[in-house]
Order: sequence, then structure tokens, then C-alpha cells
Amino acid sequence: MTEKPAEPKKRKTRKRATRKRNAGGRPSWKPTLDDRTTIERMKFCGESDATIARSLGVDVDTMRKHCPEELANGYANRRREVVNLLFEAAKAKNTSAIKRLDDMGRVAGAAAAVNGRGGKMPKPEKAPVAEKPGKKELRKQAAAQVSGVYAPPPPPRLAVDNTKAAGGE
Repeated sequence: MTEKPAEPKKRKTRKRATRKRNAGGRPSWKPTLDDRTTIERMKFCGESDATIARSLGVDVDTMRKHCPEELANGYANRRREVVNLLFEAAKAKNTSAIKRLDDMGRVAGAAAAVNGRGGKMPKPEKAPVAEKPGKKELRKQAAAQVSGVYAPPPPPRLAVDNTKAAGGE
């Protein structure tokens, strides 16, 4: 009887469980339209991001991740609504709305005049500033002014005078 050679033992491996992201954990926050409106309104009233997030029951970073548009433009969007409501009230002959719009126009005009947005004023020119010499230039100047024992020797006298023009005499 012939025996079969023994096969090497196979190593048992565990299969990893494939899990969905956030499975078993807290579900990710999805802001509703009411949440977004609340963010814009609170931003318009000057509330901080931390206060707004606390009122919604989420972390500040989560709110910044999911609602960057509302945080960035919340004030401007609500301000636009307020101005539109003022104009509608002014069209309906509401005198306090008319007066408020007139005041807003005057303030905006004064701010434009103060900031120079209406006409740009020329900027005064600055006087040119002389450049300071660098380290190397300062050392060369100091070396040229050395006198006494450490002064460089004069150059040697040449036997031939090269200062006369060649071919003249």
C-alpha cells in the first residue's frame, strides 16, 4: 500500500467584516431648511459660530462643514430681506419706512464720500530713500581709509611710461 504524501496545512484566515461607514455610530448631521434659516438669522443678529452651533446641538466644525454658505453670507442675505421689506413698506406709504430708507441713503452716501469711493484722490508721492550700503561695501570703504602702519604700500613705479599715445612721436 502506498501512502499519499501529506499536503501542507492551510492556514486559517479570518474574514474581515465589511462595515458601512458610521455603522453603529452616530448618524451624520444633515441640516434642514429650518436649521439653515436659523443659522442665517442668528448670524444676522451677530451671534458667534459657537453660540449658533450650541443652539442647534452640533459641533462648531460640523456646522462649518455643512453650512459654509449660510455662515459666510447669512448677514448679507438677511440684510437684503430687511431692505426689501423696507422698500415694500415705503411703497405702501409707510412714512417711518420712507424716513428710515432716506436715513440709510444719507449714511451710505456720507460713508462713500469719507472713504473716497466716489472719486479716488491721488496718493502723495513718497520721497526716494537712499539705500543703505551693505556689509561688503562698508568693509571696502573701511579698508580704503586705512592709514598708518597698516596702510597698503604704494604701487611700484613702471620703467616704461604707458600714458603717452602710441605712434605720435
